[in-house]
Amino acid sequence: MYIKSVHFENLRGFSHLSFDFERPNGSFAGWTVFVGGNSSGKSTILRGIALALMGPEFGGRLMGSTAGWINKGQSKASSQTKLFWDKEHDRFKSMGKLPGETFDAGVRWVIEKKDDIPQFRAVEKRNNSGGRIQTPERGPWSANAYGWFAAGYGPMRRLTGSSSEAMRFSVSKEVDSRFATLFREDAALSESEEWLRRMHARRLESKSTDFDQVLDGVQELLGDGLLPHGMKISRITVDHVFVTDGKGVELPMRDISDGCRSIYATILDLVHGLYEVYGVEDLFGKDKEDRTVVLRPGVVIIDEIEAHLHPSWQRDIPEWLKRHFPNIQFLVSSHSPLIAQAADENGLFILPLQADKTSEPRPATDTEFQKIRWGTAHKTVLGVAFGLRSTRTQWAAQQLRKWQELSSKKKQGVKMTTGESKIYKSLHRQLEMALDGAPLESL
Repeated sequence: MYIKSVHFENLRGFSHLSFDFERPNGSFAGWTVFVGGNSSGKSTILRGIALALMGPEFGGRLMGSTAGWINKGQSKASSQTKLFWDKEHDRFKSMGKLPGETFDAGVRWVIEKKDDIPQFRAVEKRNNSGGRIQTPERGPWSANAYGWFAAGYGPMRRLTGSSSEAMRFSVSKEVDSRFATLFREDAALSESEEWLRRMHARRLESKSTDFDQVLDGVQELLGDGLLPHGMKISRITVDHVFVTDGKGVELPMRDISDGCRSIYATILDLVHGLYEVYGVEDLFGKDKEDRTVVLRPGVVIIDEIEAHLHPSWQRDIPEWLKRHFPNIQFLVSSHSPLIAQAADENGLFILPLQADKTSEPRPATDTEFQKIRWGTAHKTVLGVAFGLRSTRTQWAAQQLRKWQELSSKKKQGVKMTTGESKIYKSLHRQLEMALDGAPLESL
């Protein structure tokens, strides 16, 4: 399953939004990024898509209150997706007419009476005879239909620390378990590490090769340059998953840095989810460079993927994910130019800053996309996608203006006071060091 397009009406801050995610070559897998300032609506887009993928029953469990989802002054809102289904990997629950390559799946919020809380329901589609089309209910919204893999992750992707209330989502094998952290900050991804330890225990007790395939595949996948400093899973016990770094230091996974734990937990949870949906058969494979990769398709949503990550890792993680999950459609939000630069064609969508009242959410133009993809991170943050006027701090900008004022006086032959002369010399010396030999006239 892939998402071909999404359409919002009156959803929170969006009066109208329509994005199409199909690549120029007709494919969908790869890296799609939503960029914009704080409160620009990135999380709303990701959650709105997730709710349409889950449907009203499972989505309603995670969403909790329906209040606040309808644009102010309106009585209804909707999130609708057009889904491309894979005849090899996706199955419908019951007999009936199969759709074409795509079909619609959407949810809506409706205020039926004044001052009532909104009702959360499916967007209804009807055929020519007036009968209700129930394609989503038979497919992605069904608890028993095979395939239809999708998962969503919020910024707080912790390995431990789930509340008792959030834990009931994590241990469930229903579709909402794969979106828990996207909607709940008190949810953690601990269940997947426990799953890995259980698989290890079962391998010790069973002669089945399925457990070998899973454990070997996970270790090869996570050991192929995912973690920094040469970290690899060194061994798995019934109590812990251990990692060893390039210096030979071995630690339980739960004792390494936040950024490493966050990425490790996300990838492991993703593999766990794919295993629960598809099983171990054909889950792992090898690419042309003999790397272990995950072959199954699906949709993965990640909010603020750069959280806790060093800039070098922000630069590398998109390519690692695309290489090791070549058939996954990644939809991510980010404040990082390094994440945005990894976007594939027709995979960069710009949300206006909150102060910009005239612009609408839109895909980047081809020219904007090429400039971002080929440019430096510095130029990207100064461009239209991020809207910064300068990358200097306010303090540095103030000092630079002071130097420019005093430099102008000197050039015009205006005599400076002793204090001004002292400040000018100090600033001049600091700027020479900061520019590392570049001419000051370039400022």
